Amino acid sequence: MLKKSWFSWLCILLGIVGILDTAIVVALKGGLNLGTLLPAGVGGVLLLWGIFGNRLKRTLMKYGFHRLRLILRWGIILFLSSFLIIEGLLLWNTEDPMPERVEYLIVLGAGLNGEQLSWTLWERVEKGRKLLEANPHLKVVVSGGQGPGELIPEAEAMGRYLKEQGIDSERILIEDRSTSTMENFRYSRTLLDGEEDFNPANPVLVITSDFHMFRSKILAERNGINPVGVPCYTPWYIRPNVYLREYFAMVKSVIFDW
Repeated sequence: MLKKSWFSWLCILLGIVGILDTAIVVALKGGLNLGTLLPAGVGGVLLLWGIFGNRLKRTLMKYGFHRLRLILRWGIILFLSSFLIIEGLLLWNTEDPMPERVEYLIVLGAGLNGEQLSWTLWERVEKGRKLLEANPHLKVVVSGGQGPGELIPEAEAMGRYLKEQGIDSERILIEDRSTSTMENFRYSRTLLDGEEDFNPANPVLVITSDFHMFRSKILAERNGINPVGVPCYTPWYIRPNVYLREYFAMVKSVIFDW
């Protein structure tokens, strides 16, 4: 039997943690989606590598597949390096100092249960409501289209909630076409360009979840918006899922969202 290295045991441990994380979140009614399943998928790969990795490397050496072994090694190094860098940026680059004067606020969608705000979306809209009440001159863009399982666009539900809470409809701009973060900002910028007092050089508050803030600010800037992050806290028990999913979303956005 081949002796396992510390790295193999680490892979086994992380693999078990990833699989257990998915099981716990699903048990807590987190649902089956990419975010909840990714830890189990990555965990399964790590677990298999921890158990059979040494044997695979010996087999590749035995049959002379030195180049493939080198590709695997550098692929793993590249993945781990990029993962650590991106996750560090996601954790660090969230909340910004509040500017002295700001005219506009954007609240990004986060899913509905039929016509009702999901918990995550409610937290975002509620934080927006508090800012709107504290700053009577502030206008808001609620941004989000209609996705699977949703009976109305997310922006419509957000607008309804704000109006029910006493926010004047003239202060609410509805962006109900977007299906991605890039489109959130692209279509929001189109709405803002129609406002006489909008100046692209001025800061715009952006409300989204903390794990989503770094990517959101990058995509806002690509659409000519000067973002100021106002993050919402993510519960501890789903943080591994959403931060893992956001790594892959970040890689995709850096390459394709232009």
